[in-house]
Amino acid sequence: MPSTDCTCRNRVQVLQLCCVLWLWRYRAWKRGQQMPAGAVNSASYAPVVCTSLQFWVQVTFVNAQGLAEAGIDQGGLMKELLEQIVAAGTQPEYGLFTTTQGSGLLYPNPAAEAIPQGLALLKFLGMMVGKALYEGILLNLSFAPFFLLSLQGGRPGLDDLAGLDSTLHTSLLAVKACPAADVEHLGLTFAAEQQLFGKTVESELLPGGSSLPVTADNRLLYVHLLADWHLNARLGRAAAAFAGGLSGVLPPSWLHPFSPEELNELMSGGQDEGLDIDDMARYVQYSNGYSESSSTIKMFWTVVSGFTAEQRRLLLRFITSTSRAPLGGFKHLQPPLTVHKVDCGSSPLALLGGKDVDRLPSASTCYNMLKLPNYKRAATMRQKLLYAIGAGAGFELS
Repeated sequence: MPSTDCTCRNRVQVLQLCCVLWLWRYRAWKRGQQMPAGAVNSASYAPVVCTSLQFWVQVTFVNAQGLAEAGIDQGGLMKELLEQIVAAGTQPEYGLFTTTQGSGLLYPNPAAEAIPQGLALLKFLGMMVGKALYEGILLNLSFAPFFLLSLQGGRPGLDDLAGLDSTLHTSLLAVKACPAADVEHLGLTFAAEQQLFGKTVESELLPGGSSLPVTADNRLLYVHLLADWHLNARLGRAAAAFAGGLSGVLPPSWLHPFSPEELNELMSGGQDEGLDIDDMARYVQYSNGYSESSSTIKMFWTVVSGFTAEQRRLLLRFITSTSRAPLGGFKHLQPPLTVHKVDCGSSPLALLGGKDVDRLPSASTCYNMLKLPNYKRAATMRQKLLYAIGAGAGFELS
């Protein structure tokens, strides 16, 4: 199958990676090609052809010393890359996305078009989310329902406004219910205001709307126009940029059969209520000598059961390169979650406090495999696991 080989220069600066990948031209399926120096700021590199992402993308990580890491991408590195890019790019502090009041659901920031390359980055993030959906890779995010409705080709209206701003929605309903004689006393006009970088910007809902008062006769028109402006016109270019990237990988018609809630489940696996350890244990496989009755395996599940929700997510990311459980449970994880025995020598007195196994656990994320040394003490296993899953050291941890 054709593939595209892309190299990441830094595992931490993921947002900069977005710029690099966006500006780098995807060549005609040549493997092993490196990005030219200075690609981030070069205008000579054309945008990525979105449909190329329906093919296999091969990823190579490069460490801080400029050396390629030892991992060979059979799918695990791509999963890690997508999760990190989307997690970084949707952080509100970067200005590309913002969140709804109360629920904290994501939607494109209307001010993103004023950020250098903001619309290009939104399009790129749309491509990355599309790639994740195409491959069945779960992401740690949830989009606002009104935004998902627009991605499906719908047009959100007054009833959807509560998901964006419940206070504004309540106020508009009050305008609809206001006694006719009191409407003009509200002092409303067919104009909307927003704050952009400390400045108040006014937008007219109709030509000459700033001088057109809202009356009892036209208030219904005002209510629906203002809701439409907040949900559609104000988000227009930012939402369209993201949708353009997404639709380049996934045809919009593929999204039509699903409700917004179902789309969020397809992307994130549903509500993040913590990993079900019993479900993990039920469908795990063992290899190289481990079995369900092995003392090390019994110790492993006892240790993992004592982890916090965040530590469990880190463990799952360490093994599978994604922190989200598969939609429908671990019986749907392919390849199946596997714990592989690493036979290490230890002191016969390890159980009594002697020297235990020094080796750290490792993982083959492409095969969803944890390579677990045969520790003798639970304290040692817990210490080694927590160090490994929290180090973020890639393929150079030993």
